[in-house]
Amino acid sequence: MITASIDFGTTNSVVGINNNGVIEMVPLGKESLETKTVLFYSFEDKNFYVGDEALSELKLDTLGRYLVALKSFLGAAENIETTLGTTTYLLSDLIAIILRRFKWVLDKKAGQSIERVVLGRPVRFNDDDDELDQQAQDRLEAAALQAGFKEVVFQYEPIAAALSYEKDISKEELILVADIGGGTTDYSIIRVGRKHAGNRKEDILATHGTYVGGNSFDSEIIRAFVVKHLGQGSLYKNMGKEMEIGPALYNDFSEWHKFQKMYDPNVIYSIEKFIYMAYDKDEISRLLELIKEGHYFAFSEKIIESKINLSFNDSTQIEMNMFEKPFTQELTQKAFNAVISHHTDKIKSTLAETMAMANIEYKDIDRVFLTGGSTLVPAVSNIYKELFAEEKLVHTDVFSSVGYGLAIYAGEVWEPYN
Repeated sequence: MITASIDFGTTNSVVGINNNGVIEMVPLGKESLETKTVLFYSFEDKNFYVGDEALSELKLDTLGRYLVALKSFLGAAENIETTLGTTTYLLSDLIAIILRRFKWVLDKKAGQSIERVVLGRPVRFNDDDDELDQQAQDRLEAAALQAGFKEVVFQYEPIAAALSYEKDISKEELILVADIGGGTTDYSIIRVGRKHAGNRKEDILATHGTYVGGNSFDSEIIRAFVVKHLGQGSLYKNMGKEMEIGPALYNDFSEWHKFQKMYDPNVIYSIEKFIYMAYDKDEISRLLELIKEGHYFAFSEKIIESKINLSFNDSTQIEMNMFEKPFTQELTQKAFNAVISHHTDKIKSTLAETMAMANIEYKDIDRVFLTGGSTLVPAVSNIYKELFAEEKLVHTDVFSSVGYGLAIYAGEVWEPYN
């Protein structure tokens, strides 16, 4: 029997097939296993494009709507609606479009329609509300069923990463999995080793997580270093009073998954009013240009690129050259670490809570398995270097390890059917 696995990530996604115990990761990207978890609706041909195909349309300057980080909405109380063309889509509808494309790739590789899929999920979709956390999983399951799968099973992403690590060891180990992606930080403490096959409940000492990830870092870059070039803090005069353009206008703008709200006609009208009243119109005009001229993809790539550059350099330049009036902003490692410190503190405190849940000390951990792209951020990786001996740290493929582990689990959960 052939089963599938999908690591549906906030930023990137990967898929795999388990064909009677033989696992194969199936490329979603044009040149890589992973693809960006993005959706693009073209105003020109009224079609949806997913992943690398969406990025290609954006690079062609196709007019349309760019939808990103949809996974981040799953744990919210509201069920977002987006009108594209003449159709209104719910969140599950939009995610189903992405998953349907992934299923098409899997079916093509398998030579048949795959009906059973294991989907990864973070330990927490919502930090504070168990009902909303369950609702998030229900929404994702509904999207998978809408995409054409018949049976859907979930596994925690850090547990899947542990299963991936386990295939390469021959002795029992107590490991900590730290899976830090675009949207969440997830921890799992689990005993691994060949004698721990089958039911793993007794091997899982703790699972825990928090809604902090790489997108949180991106938002801080925007708020601290970029919005001043887009009008925040600029002076304007209204009814004889001189005032500053405050941060409220930029709250949704600075978070990838909320940017869609900037297309609201009321928001655009507010920006146009500020342009009329502002002393220096160039900066606030950039915000309107960003929305109306479809620069958001290029803008987001520049922000993410600067974050990645700081993984290897003490400073970098954010060069926003897509605007009619470009600007450049220097970003140093020191300044970046300062503005994300409350996030890295949360990552560290969540780790301490996980250790307490398992009732073990840091020295008891044999290996620390780091996965997810945000573990490459120095301020994050330094957390584990400070708490554990460096030889205990295991860096894995930041994109495929969870997907591979989900494929392993897909074989286990449906083994009675084989």
